Amino acid sequence: MITKINFKDRTIKSYAIRKLTPKECFRLMGIRDGVILLMQASISLAKTRISSAFGKDAWAHIFGKAVKGNDNDMVISASQQYKQAGNSIVVDVLKSIYSQLWYPAPKQPQAQQASLFDDFFPDDVLPSMPVEKDPSDKANIQPGDKVAPEEKVIITTFSGYDSQLMAADALREDHPDFRWTCMGWSDIDKYACQMHNLVFPQYADRALGDITKIDWHKVKDSLQGREVDLFTYSSPCQDISQAGKQMGLKEGSDTRSALLWRVADAIEVLQPKYLLQENVAALVSEKFMPDFKKWLQKLESLGYVNRWARLNAKDYGVPQNRDRVFCLSMRRDVAFDYQFPEPVKLEKKLEDVLEEEVDKRYFLKDDAVSKFLKANDKDSALFVQFDLPPKHEDAMFLKTWLSFWMEEVNGWEMKPTELDKVICEKMIVGKFTYDYSSWKQDGTEPSEYSGFRERYLENLNRKASEE
Repeated sequence: MITKINFKDRTIKSYAIRKLTPKECFRLMGIRDGVILLMQASISLAKTRISSAFGKDAWAHIFGKAVKGNDNDMVISASQQYKQAGNSIVVDVLKSIYSQLWYPAPKQPQAQQASLFDDFFPDDVLPSMPVEKDPSDKANIQPGDKVAPEEKVIITTFSGYDSQLMAADALREDHPDFRWTCMGWSDIDKYACQMHNLVFPQYADRALGDITKIDWHKVKDSLQGREVDLFTYSSPCQDISQAGKQMGLKEGSDTRSALLWRVADAIEVLQPKYLLQENVAALVSEKFMPDFKKWLQKLESLGYVNRWARLNAKDYGVPQNRDRVFCLSMRRDVAFDYQFPEPVKLEKKLEDVLEEEVDKRYFLKDDAVSKFLKANDKDSALFVQFDLPPKHEDAMFLKTWLSFWMEEVNGWEMKPTELDKVICEKMIVGKFTYDYSSWKQDGTEPSEYSGFRERYLENLNRKASEE
């Protein structure tokens, strides 16, 4: 980001360039400042809070020897905070989805969203949201009435620090009567688990661990006859994201994204009322849509009807362009004509989430500022190295070419210093210039990159849709 300031020791125009702080990133994920305070707690503060709430031995029980450092150090490092924020889901989008699930607004136009309901519930006969009666109002409850449970039972998988639970808590901002509890959560990332326990220490003993090793029958027994109201699963996106290797999510493959299929084991046993999936927009791209449809068919075979939509965080109160796919699946006996929430006018601006005072370590040094401004003056930093005109078509060629080249040299797994060496050894600039010239002259795509044109068109279409 660029902030206009008056730094006497800055010689380049009147601009300083800095990256967003972890706190600002969390705010852009819809996390409230009170929760961020917990996520960024020092070891000393976290120990005091958890011990006072759960007893003097609670810290050792929850964190053991996993947290190292001085008392003033943050439990979770800044670098990990960035990572965890990037891997999460925007709270306000989830809150809007929950609100439509449990406090639905009047029916909205069907044209606003995609529907994948099967023939079991044709759109014209879908029931309305069932009316739940207050369990305390015993005098007015008649046989056959649907009685609201004391609290919603939620289980999350691929939980991260669990914005899914944060959204449930945020829902009480509009509906103070809303009550919920978490009966299980699952993640294998050590730092995600630590951050989860900082925010939700009361659920530390309900960690289920690796989703491939969970005994869902034991989980069902722990519910003591209660039903799961909401089961969330936001499986890893690395293998379908445009920033990754795009290895896919085919059933039976060993990719991280294919862990999605392990969710079926939980669904078969628990039979939750509602399922909620979130993933990157590429999930419904031409390349991966067939596998997504197979997953939907699997859910249908397990007794669910599905609706999905692409929702952008900027349409739900957060100044961030974050386009994601959400799929809500409903058990047939409780299914209703669910409508994804309508967009709302964005009132917040980026400046509203920025901190007033930022440590100097977040600012770029003068030489880096110079390079950035020089590139910015040319209208596109991507083309400084390759001396290309800043056109969308050229930008998407570069993006596509670089993604293939990174896969070829296994660059995603390299340290920056190693990657720099490879770039020099393989003469990436010369190779790119040759491929680009051939492409511009006669449309010849790089012969060594199978599927280049397909990926290029995906990038180009996605860029066009974002505008």
